[in-house]
Amino acid sequence: MYSKLLLGLVLTISALSVSATTTISGTKDYGGATVGTSCDGQSESQSPVFLIKDGGTLKNVVIKKGAAADGVHCAGSCTLSNVKWPDVCEDAATMKGGSGKTMTVTGGSAANAADKVFQHNGIGSTVKISGFTATSIGKLYRSCGNCSSNGGPRKVTISSTTITNKPSSGTVLGINSNFGDVATVSSITVPSGTKVCVTYKGVQKGSESPKIGEEWNTANCKLTKSNVTYK
Repeated sequence: MYSKLLLGLVLTISALSVSATTTISGTKDYGGATVGTSCDGQSESQSPVFLIKDGGTLKNVVIKKGAAADGVHCAGSCTLSNVKWPDVCEDAATMKGGSGKTMTVTGGSAANAADKVFQHNGIGSTVKISGFTATSIGKLYRSCGNCSSNGGPRKVTISSTTITNKPSSGTVLGINSNFGDVATVSSITVPSGTKVCVTYKGVQKGSESPKIGEEWNTANCKLTKSNVTYK
């Protein structure tokens, strides 16, 4: 009897459905539990499953398939450690922190992202991605091309990361060269034919950001082909 009750408690803890955004301050380790809210496709008006306050850390959590909403929002500097998205809804995580703030992503994975995995909105901030795996995505990362009061620079660094199949956009990451964005890639594995660093012209909300093209070893795209493994 007690073993059945304990098993029921474990199952309940390991799959949590919440109706509203969970705010994280300090460090929260979910121990591998699955957490989700809802999903409204590519609607940009969705709330996140988690909002991480400045200095917060979210660890060891699976964002529930079919209930990933707008994923995780980082309000300042934050750390996402071993966070997994088996089925991205809108975006997996969005960096909203401003000048001098950093979103650090270590480990974890994302799959089935129709658009991008990581959205970078905060001007003057940095996104650091390491040890990450992505499958069936549009892009891994995009510096916002048409945010309100858009500008830059935004910075991204990527290391020890694997894209298991060619992104639907054909591109790993996109940055706005006219805003001074900088992408630094030290080690990434991608399918043959994938463009790694593509520059765009950033614009203001209401317009579409035009693509410029792939770059190597430039002021905006700091990588060489020795930093990329094609498979």
